[in-house]
Amino acid sequence: MKSTRHPHAHVDPRQPRNGTRPCTNPPVFAWKPQDGADRFSLLVARDRSLNDVVLAEAELTEPTYLPERTFAPGRYFWQWSTPSAEGEVFEFEITPEAVGLEVPSPAVWLERMPKTHPRICVSPEDLPAIRASRHRERAGLWRGLEADAQKILAQPHEIEEPPFLPEESSDYGNWYAVFSRGMRDSHGFMRGAMTLALAYLASGEAQYARAACKRIASMSMWDPEGSSHIGHFDEAHMAVIWNGPQASDWVWDQFTEEERVLVIDQFRRRGQITFEYMHNPGSGGVTRLDSHGKGSRPAPMRSNLGSYGVTRFDSHAGREIVFLAMIALVFHEEIPEALGWLEWLRPVLCGIWPVWAGDDGGWAEGLCYGLSYVSIMTMFASALKLGTGVDLYRRPFWRSHGEWRRWCWPPYAEWLGFGDRTERWGQTWRSNADLVELIDRETGTGSLADYVADLRREAETCSTPAARQGPQIAPLRYLSGSPTGASNAAGETDSDRMLRMFPAAGWAAIRTDLTDPARDVAFIFRSSPYGAVSHSHANNNDFIIHVGGKVMAMPSGYYDGYGSEHHMHWVWHTKSHNCVTLSDASQLMCSYNSRGAVERAFEDDRLAYFVGDADASYVLQAERCRRHVIFLKAHTCFVMVDEVVLKPDVTGGLQWNIHAWAPFEVDEGARTFRLDREGRRLMGHFLHHQNSFFSLSEGWDPPPGSARPRESWQNQYHLRFTATNLIPRRNLGVVLCPSSPDIHASEVITERIGEVEIAHIAGDTVVVNQGKGIEYEGVSTRALALVLLEGARYEVSDEGIRSVRT
Repeated sequence: MKSTRHPHAHVDPRQPRNGTRPCTNPPVFAWKPQDGADRFSLLVARDRSLNDVVLAEAELTEPTYLPERTFAPGRYFWQWSTPSAEGEVFEFEITPEAVGLEVPSPAVWLERMPKTHPRICVSPEDLPAIRASRHRERAGLWRGLEADAQKILAQPHEIEEPPFLPEESSDYGNWYAVFSRGMRDSHGFMRGAMTLALAYLASGEAQYARAACKRIASMSMWDPEGSSHIGHFDEAHMAVIWNGPQASDWVWDQFTEEERVLVIDQFRRRGQITFEYMHNPGSGGVTRLDSHGKGSRPAPMRSNLGSYGVTRFDSHAGREIVFLAMIALVFHEEIPEALGWLEWLRPVLCGIWPVWAGDDGGWAEGLCYGLSYVSIMTMFASALKLGTGVDLYRRPFWRSHGEWRRWCWPPYAEWLGFGDRTERWGQTWRSNADLVELIDRETGTGSLADYVADLRREAETCSTPAARQGPQIAPLRYLSGSPTGASNAAGETDSDRMLRMFPAAGWAAIRTDLTDPARDVAFIFRSSPYGAVSHSHANNNDFIIHVGGKVMAMPSGYYDGYGSEHHMHWVWHTKSHNCVTLSDASQLMCSYNSRGAVERAFEDDRLAYFVGDADASYVLQAERCRRHVIFLKAHTCFVMVDEVVLKPDVTGGLQWNIHAWAPFEVDEGARTFRLDREGRRLMGHFLHHQNSFFSLSEGWDPPPGSARPRESWQNQYHLRFTATNLIPRRNLGVVLCPSSPDIHASEVITERIGEVEIAHIAGDTVVVNQGKGIEYEGVSTRALALVLLEGARYEVSDEGIRSVRT
């Protein structure tokens, strides 16, 4: 049976994708059967007819497979099958540049790991050196860890089981109050146990271990089938299994026998429930889940949601697979099912993960959610590397992920955007520094230490809400010893490069100075193939602009709870983002079909260019909706051309939206706006000398709920420019000129001549096509736009931008 392809990697999870070149060798194989089968065959051959077989596996029990041995470079073809169906034949190529990474079986992992405790990221033989170092090279880290541990020692070490959650649909505010309190209390309690356990590893002082043991034993008295069941309150369930396994490993010798029996029983049942929830095959289709792993009206204790990486990809499951692996590694002698869990997890964690990213390092759910989920993965990756020698950090994603963070998360950033929860909190900045430092060390990149230092300095200037406070010292930072040294050269290609693309997750960044905030203009752009699902919004072709260390243009709205009135009806909607709307209509919301792309990257000494393709996101109203971005380096300004073609039976007005933390001033006659904020300015010039109007507003409709007030939730201001002529096709050009005391703004003069709109920018010219072609000063072209820059000529079309000899 041949199934219909869908472009979204979660709807059609087959790997390797047809015609691709996997960056890791061997690649993982994954497919989604449609007939409910539980036995599979896999063939890999050198020819399309599958006669020259190099790998044949029959009687597989999972629709995933990760070979243990690498393939020789060359072209290959693969197909899955069941007794009643077979998949399409897909082609892939293994290149000599692919990273060879052989992952042995979990039985080998357990054989290689220490036979006693501790075994997670440290062995018993390591303890004397670690404890002695707290007075030498780890002295600074120990002071922070000791301060945290002493504070936690003075707190209670018992916790009551959380209450059952009330009905969410009838009273969201009440539900959220109970949910957030239970999540905060349970996670904070077990993070405390982890910090105490780490303090015991670092010092050998039994007072820390006994307090941790009491906490773990107290939480182990909860009923795994009760209010903290994964299907009812997964945050409480995850509070037990997030830090609990490694904390138990580190204080294993300090448990009483009664406590140890209680703890083992708790983690065995939690592991069984997690495996059932992550692994059950479900219906074979894409289960419609929110980010919390639930449907819109989940029944308590719901199971049978589908197998992670094949039929389910919900955000929280991306944590739970790691926590299940940690339970198995810590308790494998005591839990008979542990080896089976690891055998299922091996291709999931070592091949399919990450499901929200590609090898170029971006994370579709955004910087903050990526921070949480990638940091969680380091728990497993580091435990596997230090315990077995299997180094997942060699996969290309890791090195690229550190670069994505450097380009898209300026240390000075006041707001991050492009996903939920993007506040400037000290704890978030420290966690980002911890993750990037770990990546820099584990990958041997050697270019991120200065960035890490800047993040840590900025973290000291940020506050953190009490509910979001975490430990000062992360376990992997302490156990790995001294941080990376000074950076090597700024990067392989950073010296003159201002554009960096991360197309797999749909991000792009233009940065004028990665090292000096006063001289940096940071333009961050999103148009993602992963669409508007989970913690992402209906905001393909969205952008953020930071100027001289201040955020000037930003997506609006705040994360006051997943699925709140404000979240659903403002934040998710395109109107709250720096995107175009069509007569108030949003892009497709909460849809796998709302896909975007960043493409056609080009950069030379004069300009940088890319295009965001959001055609699929506006499919109800338009055949085409693309945003061409041209950065003119000499002028430090951006030219955006929004290209919109409505469907034949649709009439709509093009609206261009922008949002900020400061009010806008407009000049209706000149068709310009100005935004001033703390000595920085953003000027906008619309290339539209026809009927149009500005709309200015502030606040939100509906506003954020009062259950989660934040000092950082400042009032926001909104500008909309509407082109009122209802025509089926429009190319709207906008010139954005940032400036500050260190960044000069070029003068811009706009005009319309015939069927072209023109911007004169300090002697250079941009011409935007408004008809069937461009006729301008002897130049004749059917291009979308023409750029005359420093004596050179460039043309923008569907193929991107090209330099034309004059």
